[in-house]
Amino acid sequence: MELRPASGGGPLVPVELPVSTANPHRRFSWLERTLLVAASLVLTVLLVAAAMLSPDSRGFGTHQKLGFGECFVVAQWGVRCPSCGMTTSWARLLDGQLTAALGANAGGVLLCLASIAAVPWMLASAIKGQWWYLRPTASLVLPAFAVLVLVLLVQWMQHTGLALLRHGWS
Repeated sequence: MELRPASGGGPLVPVELPVSTANPHRRFSWLERTLLVAASLVLTVLLVAAAMLSPDSRGFGTHQKLGFGECFVVAQWGVRCPSCGMTTSWARLLDGQLTAALGANAGGVLLCLASIAAVPWMLASAIKGQWWYLRPTASLVLPAFAVLVLVLLVQWMQHTGLALLRHGWS
């Protein structure tokens, strides 16, 4: 229900909003199928690259082995940013080092596991032409995203707080 002006510019009156007529079982277009395959290939490349990397012993910085520079936050302020350790966590998880991966970046572990699950799911959905087994809805995606952000922020506060306790605000 929404309030809208009456015809002729009169007072606001309640109006029923139309119910969505989107068909959750419609077939994907070729473009949508192509995008699903492309996304699964990108994730596969990321997973293979992470599996081939030797993790940095500090628990972060593995991305530098791919040619990327040092984290700006670490370079400027000497504390880790929320994504520090993400590449390291993927490399450690794919090497079977779950505890070390969680220590590097727990949010990275969640993203890596989601990527591992997403690759076959997206490929199966592309082949089938509609969502296979599970349709991504806001009620599914938003809570998962909220959990990821919460995990990243809690671990970042933990790393930052420990660094500040050890070294002060320099």
